[in-house]
Amino acid sequence: MPFDDGRRLWIRWTQRAIKDDERNTMEYQAVGHDITERKEAEAALLRAKEAAEAADRAKSEFLAIVSHELRTPINAIIGFSKMLGSTTLTLDQREQVEMINSSGLALEKIIADILNLSKIDSGKIDIEHAPFSLRMCVQDICAFFAPKARSLALALDSKVDAGVPEIVNSDESRIRQILTNLIGNALKFTERGGVTLEVSCARGEPVEPGSNRRVARLFFAVKDSGIGIPADKMDHLFMPFSQVDTSSTRRRGGTGLGLIISKRLCELMGGTISVESRVGEGSTFRFSILTDFEES
Repeated sequence: MPFDDGRRLWIRWTQRAIKDDERNTMEYQAVGHDITERKEAEAALLRAKEAAEAADRAKSEFLAIVSHELRTPINAIIGFSKMLGSTTLTLDQREQVEMINSSGLALEKIIADILNLSKIDSGKIDIEHAPFSLRMCVQDICAFFAPKARSLALALDSKVDAGVPEIVNSDESRIRQILTNLIGNALKFTERGGVTLEVSCARGEPVEPGSNRRVARLFFAVKDSGIGIPADKMDHLFMPFSQVDTSSTRRRGGTGLGLIISKRLCELMGGTISVESRVGEGSTFRFSILTDFEES
């Protein structure tokens, strides 16, 4: 029903039969309720939701495009700095070339983080399900970080429980990405002591009746003896671009994207991530993922 000014009037009708003592219908009663304001509010809410989703998609697409465009010049900077570093240089020149190279690598990492987050937000990231050796994965990651740990005079250890299957089916590259983020952060915020990676497993039921393929949940813990995280900063850890130390003089750098990327990857793989920490004593980041394996 339209108003005089052309607006639509929404009426909700309620009807019921009026019966006598013998259950004979005497008449019908109909009551109309004006629900125009509620309908208009619902429509306004829907328009706002669609506008917000469109803006979010535009932001993600913009970040993806910019990240791709930036990769070409950054790769050129890294490549030419490596070529220049292989030539005859003075000590000062070599130091300057190394600074160019390290700065280029840092920019490459930032761009990769932004691109990863934009892909996750836009739902354009795929989670693979393929067999791989989890123990070999852990060994490779620890070997990758070993030189950095040695340069910082820190211990880097790993422990994989005997109950963890030799071969599991999951996305190895995404697990490596999460562990790289967590171990890299742990080393960054640890000045003495070391970092330990622990992996355990809870085996579940067969994927389907009669199958020798069983469900399993993998549990990871990255423990460090670093500076710890203040209690009032814990809630901000898994928020985009959030950092524990936001002062202009902070020494450790980073975009604050690593943890939110890790959180969303865990969720895409059927798991969760959490942290326990005490200031001055260290932190433990725990995460889990859902996987399966062939039972021998």
